Amino acid sequence: MSTRDGAGRTIDDTETELLDAMRESDLVALDRLISDQLTFIGPDGAVLTKQADLEAHRTGATSFETIDVLSRDATETDEEGRTKTVANAVLRAAEGTVSVRLTWHREWRVLDGRWQVVAGAVEALADHSG
Repeated sequence: MSTRDGAGRTIDDTETELLDAMRESDLVALDRLISDQLTFIGPDGAVLTKQADLEAHRTGATSFETIDVLSRDATETDEEGRTKTVANAVLRAAEGTVSVRLTWHREWRVLDGRWQVVAGAVEALADHSG
């Protein structure tokens, strides 16, 4: 049985909502979906906070052209869960676009009545072509 938050969303629903917000750099949605206590490890090993993540989307330092999900696993216990999403992504960068396969690992908790990312990491698996 899936745990639903106060809005009736499952962890899987919320992962989809987060990916959509990342594609659009939707700061309002990202702010709602990410815990203030977020600790996130980037592909280079740098530790990011919620504020740093939102700022990267605001300035365009993090900008996705596409995120095409290849697989997703979600596991949960009472009001906690984990997702693993593998996707081919195209990121916009100053030097053009970069295609890469990414794996996101996220830890979720129901906080203030809604699923929020509290920790996670992303790793680049391999470059890929279109």
